[in-house]
Amino acid sequence: MPSNSSTALKLAFGVCGLLAALTGCREAELGRPLHYEKGVYQGAEDEKLSKEDRKRLIQRGLKQQYI
Repeated sequence: MPSNSSTALKLAFGVCGLLAALTGCREAELGRPLHYEKGVYQGAEDEKLSKEDRKRLIQRGLKQQYI
């Protein structure tokens, strides 16, 4: 007959294994792609810049030129 300490140890390992298996299925990882195509961006499409934002970016870039 197994001792109480070995039974308790087996139970503790079983509970830890069950918890590890359940936490491995996080919601954030469920919808991610599992197969990637080399050189192909599969993320969300970028939003378009407004004319005003584009103008500000161009002006900011011009300020960084050291000519």
